[in-house]
Amino acid sequence: MTYQYQPLERHQEEIRLVSLLPGSFNDPIKICIRHSVLTPCSDSNGKENDRSERKSLVYPWTAEETSDGETLIVNRETNETTWHRPIPADEDYSPQTDFEALSYTWGTPDSPETARVMQNESGEEDCATILIYQNLATALRYIRHRDRHRTLWVDAICINQEDIPERNSQVKRMASIYRSAYRVIAWLGIGDLDSTQAIDTLRYIGEQLVALKTGRIVSAPGAREPDLWMNACCFIFDDQMWHAILNLLERSWFYRLWCWQEINLSSRRTYLQCGHDLIGWRVFWRAVICIHNKERLPSVIFRERCRHIAFLTADVKQHPMSTMLDLGRSKGCADPRDKVYGLLGLTAPLFNASVKTDYSLPVEKVYKEAFLAHADITKRLELLKHCVLAKRTTGGPSWVPDWSKTEFTAPILSEQLSAGLSETHIKYTPPDVLQAVGIRCTTVQKVGAASSSDIDKALAVVPKWLELVAGSEQYINRQTMIEALALTLTMNRTRERHPTNHFLSVSESVDLLRDILTLDADSDEEHPIFSNREVGNIIQKIRGRAFFITNEGHMGTAPDGVRPGDHVCILLGCYSPIIIRTTDNDQHQVVGEAYIHGFEDAKAILGSLPPPWRAIIKGDDTFGRPLHRYLNLNTGEVAAEDPRLDILPPPWVRWVYERAPDDPALFEVFRNTATGETMKSDPRLSAEALKARGVQLKTFDLI
Repeated sequence: MTYQYQPLERHQEEIRLVSLLPGSFNDPIKICIRHSVLTPCSDSNGKENDRSERKSLVYPWTAEETSDGETLIVNRETNETTWHRPIPADEDYSPQTDFEALSYTWGTPDSPETARVMQNESGEEDCATILIYQNLATALRYIRHRDRHRTLWVDAICINQEDIPERNSQVKRMASIYRSAYRVIAWLGIGDLDSTQAIDTLRYIGEQLVALKTGRIVSAPGAREPDLWMNACCFIFDDQMWHAILNLLERSWFYRLWCWQEINLSSRRTYLQCGHDLIGWRVFWRAVICIHNKERLPSVIFRERCRHIAFLTADVKQHPMSTMLDLGRSKGCADPRDKVYGLLGLTAPLFNASVKTDYSLPVEKVYKEAFLAHADITKRLELLKHCVLAKRTTGGPSWVPDWSKTEFTAPILSEQLSAGLSETHIKYTPPDVLQAVGIRCTTVQKVGAASSSDIDKALAVVPKWLELVAGSEQYINRQTMIEALALTLTMNRTRERHPTNHFLSVSESVDLLRDILTLDADSDEEHPIFSNREVGNIIQKIRGRAFFITNEGHMGTAPDGVRPGDHVCILLGCYSPIIIRTTDNDQHQVVGEAYIHGFEDAKAILGSLPPPWRAIIKGDDTFGRPLHRYLNLNTGEVAAEDPRLDILPPPWVRWVYERAPDDPALFEVFRNTATGETMKSDPRLSAEALKARGVQLKTFDLI
């Protein structure tokens, strides 16, 4: 008889738990299913902050908090480390009061296995049967104890998948469930000799390191190889070991969207399991971060896989909502609605409250509601960067992102600040029109070939892009043409613009471009240039993008599909230029987000910065966000005020403010001292202020 689910008592916060009964590996799978009230599991490590000892530290010694909540004492000059106090052992696990959550990929429904649902944990009498997918059945066999039962939460069993209202309700509670679990077991699949070697190697690396709360990796106290954390310290692995590690990193679990939430919300006891091999999640993550940060790796694809896994710890405390949705594009899920619903445990409170989980809605409506909720909360059009007209597979208007397709390419263009720190000025008219205020800047004149989406072929198009601009030595902003192309490839992420980051300088970017131009048609990822970290960053930025030139001679890149005659506009509240295509009735489709060299820092709205000022992006750990600042090249002064703008009109003042989860990616806070009103955009860049300045604003009907 097929198991019949009993309704959950929602007002009592009930969930279902599974008791996995003991057995040998090949024994039939026997389980009990019971209802339980969800109660939080304490993950306290018993550590108390000794503030007096922290204050007594003398330079170069300083106290740093680790990602596990421990206090590490670090010597700033020698990088020597020591623990503030020993790390306590885990609390005893009780299957009567605690449960473990299983994180796994569902796999295909082919050849399902029957699990026997028992009336009680004695396992003596069947109650019913339930069908489970093969990957889950395999996982249960590997994690099953021989002599005692194991209490688990498993989504495929603990949620009645046929009951849509229950499914809607339980999805909203997934974050609480994984936070409350004693640990998460991440099942990677059946192991082999390669995976065992890879896990042993990664465990060794991870145990040499400590991750600080800031994201920095340092040497662990007593490490056998105290220099291992340094980016220039390379690993001496043979090809077989690199291949084994890459195969492990390419296991499907790492690319499932739900797994991101599940591992991110888990306790420090969580581990990965591949066959019978176990490795602590945080040990594994530290090892991957260390490898990713190395100056040279075997291939671009290897670095990309490491980058993907590194971001599995990303949450809304560290990143804005738009970045979380950005990262979600690279992860797969069975139901495309889960590109939104599967992130609700990681995104901001106001956004979560604004998005109603409803699997009966059309996919495009789920995406539209998410876009509008985000725009309303942040007062930004940050999500327009996910709109690519030529790649749409779902219905709905062009201004609504299509997250249904898994994409690994996600250019980071927010730092252009093409509309400055302005607030969006939009009006939504159902069903499909979004009116957005901005300026029309220019028109696309020429379009070059698009870069391949294949990693080892993406750079082959660069010489053709250079040919398009070969007729002139000087760019429109008086840089050399080779400099302008180099900065277009890097999207202006240079040391000059980001003085607190380890990016290449302008001259180093030009040298790298010259190296790229030496590649021939037969060059593949075995070529030494592909081991360079910065080459990997360029490939990430240009994959699947076309090169274009505007009527005035500006160069840029945009998603493949941009055409001559398309218009470039800058919309208030949008960090980068947007390519639009005008329809017969003077409405516009969003073609995609563009990088245009020379359109950064609101230059198309306010004009160029007067000498000797240069705009910079300055990181700020105190406020937890990048800050847009202005550097005086003559005096070294760094100013918050844009030299092109008048002083703040009274009663507006700048206000000190730390990032909150619902904030946009880039912002400053301004406070009206008369009314107490605060805003996260510059009042001098409001639509009304810009009109008074003489800026010719236009309302675009986006469809």
